[in-house]
Amino acid sequence: MDSDQLLSESGEGPEMAGARPGALVAAVVIAAVEALGIAAYGLSIGLAGLQNPGSVAAPVVQVVLYLLFAAGIGATGWALWAQRHVARSPFVVIQLFALVVGYTLMQGDGVSIHRLGWAVLAMGVIGIALAMSPLVSKALHR
Repeated sequence: MDSDQLLSESGEGPEMAGARPGALVAAVVIAAVEALGIAAYGLSIGLAGLQNPGSVAAPVVQVVLYLLFAAGIGATGWALWAQRHVARSPFVVIQLFALVVGYTLMQGDGVSIHRLGWAVLAMGVIGIALAMSPLVSKALHR
């Protein structure tokens, strides 16, 4: 008995095993990169606040907020990975925020900030395109 027969007899064919299209995996990777980036930025604010003898409360609040945002993006990515159809709308909203952040960074000073802005903007556009793709729609509405 080969593995295909065993899978079909156990009722866990490709549909039941949760086969994920590449577009969905790419969207999850984008969510993970964004979550890690926001968490790292929040932690860098905290470290900079520790080195500055001024107010300690403001950096702590910012770190908590950025970590909460990162956790929300991570939860959205996890829900996409689990192929929950309710994850698409929050993911698209997150990508819209990424467009705003990318545009804002592109208005900043310095070549590296401009490049970061373009990267964030590109991830937002690609994320929206992936979330709206027919393959992802089909995977999320099984």
